Amino acid sequence: MHVLRLAAALSAALLLTGCAGTPRSVPSPSPVAATPRATRVGLVDLDRVAEQHPRAQELAALRRRVAETEVAMRIPLAPPQIAQPQIRDLGPRLQARTRELLEQQAAELRRTYQEELRVLERQGKEEVERFARQVQAEQQEKLTQRQEALQAELHARAEAKRKEMEPKLRAYEGEVAREYRIPLLNLRLKLEAVQHTDRQQFERLVAEYERLQREREAKVAAFQAEQQKEFEAFVKESEEQARSQMEAYRAELEAEARRRIEEREAIVRNRLREAAAARERQFREVMRARERELVSGAQGEARDAVAAARRELERIVEEARAKYVAEERARQEQLQSQLVALRTQQANLETAILAEVRIEVAAIALEQNLDVVLVRYVSHIGGVDITDQVLRRLRNKR
Repeated sequence: MHVLRLAAALSAALLLTGCAGTPRSVPSPSPVAATPRATRVGLVDLDRVAEQHPRAQELAALRRRVAETEVAMRIPLAPPQIAQPQIRDLGPRLQARTRELLEQQAAELRRTYQEELRVLERQGKEEVERFARQVQAEQQEKLTQRQEALQAELHARAEAKRKEMEPKLRAYEGEVAREYRIPLLNLRLKLEAVQHTDRQQFERLVAEYERLQREREAKVAAFQAEQQKEFEAFVKESEEQARSQMEAYRAELEAEARRRIEEREAIVRNRLREAAAARERQFREVMRARERELVSGAQGEARDAVAAARRELERIVEEARAKYVAEERARQEQLQSQLVALRTQQANLETAILAEVRIEVAAIALEQNLDVVLVRYVSHIGGVDITDQVLRRLRNKR
């Protein structure tokens, strides 16, 4: 907007001074008719000249300061902050003091009740702990009795199993003995027959006799090991069953103990809850009575100070209003002075820019024998564009 306005001013000036400079002399009449010379027209893009002039930023800054000053003149000062008289805080002060006193008394009374509740809580905790120890002792006694019973039962089952397996072992030993009795008897007879006649045959028979004995003993030992393994497996299985029964019984006893302890804890908690509720009701009743006393006293004190507070506030408001009016008047006068000075600077700068442009355009027109110089945005007829030359001349002067 500002650039267009400056360009309009320049265009009016250039149109009026299109043939500025020394006037051309009028030729004397000639008896021979002369061919008329075509008019030479120069063109200047004033928008570019206004935007790229070396002092365009300076002019824009002045215009911004003018606009800011005008806006500042239209916006009044913020309303003054009224210093509230001390009496205005009387209500909050009385409330704060009442609240402080109530809080102090409430804290003391609550400390007393809390100490009583802590004593009851400690006693309840000791009661639950004693009961838990009693339950644990009963549980341990039952566990010991069940463990002894299971141990006795396990021992009895193991003895029964051993007695059950002994006949099998004796029967197998007899069977093996019968199996090897005849071969061993034959070898013994042969040994007696060759004992003094054939030493090598005797040694072979002895080796065979010993081998059969070892074989017989190995069979018996293998059967015994198998029977022992079976017995140990039976004992292990019995122990696992006993252990499972013991664990199940222990879990049952622990569940029962937890249930009994939780029931006792619930009884103690309910007793503490009832005691706390009773003290809370008593606390509220006492504090409500004390609050009524303190509020009544604070209200009387507040009524005594209301009239004086109102008068003091009226005086403060009147003083603040007078000060605000004076400050706003002084500010407006100062801003008006600044605005006049800024507008003067703006007008002077625009005049200087206009003069510089006119001088350079006139100089170029004389150099290039231009008859008229038109602004591009006014006319688009053919002509010589001298905008860049004008801008170079303006820049070279800086």
